[in-house]
Amino acid sequence: MATITVERTIGTTKKAVLAGLGAYNDEHFGKQKVRSIAVSLKDRRKIVGGIVGHLWATVLFIQYFWIDQKQRGKGFGTKLIAAIEDEARRHGAIQAYVDTMSFQAPGFYRSCGYEEFGTLKGYPGGVTRHSFTKSL
Repeated sequence: MATITVERTIGTTKKAVLAGLGAYNDEHFGKQKVRSIAVSLKDRRKIVGGIVGHLWATVLFIQYFWIDQKQRGKGFGTKLIAAIEDEARRHGAIQAYVDTMSFQAPGFYRSCGYEEFGTLKGYPGGVTRHSFTKSL
């Protein structure tokens, strides 16, 4: 008989869930390669910004994007976005997806051509999560 258990560590469960979900998705979507992509901004070999994402099928998912406060306002954000989009296009991406909090960068993504398609309210302090997409 099946039972439900709350786990104290997620490693084993996460591995099983990812394997099961991957097999299910492959049955319905075909085997898709996942490619990790990272673009960094360096100052004298030190990383002072960057974007980390992955490409699954034909969609770039931007997971993390950060620029050190001292480097902001100098156009590096726009150049980093362009670089990861270009790299994703080289590998067949036709769409990009990102989400950001209201105190982070929704205006920035709009200025880079991303279109908002949803919001999620309910975070502390009245913060809202914004979801964006862009055709590549």
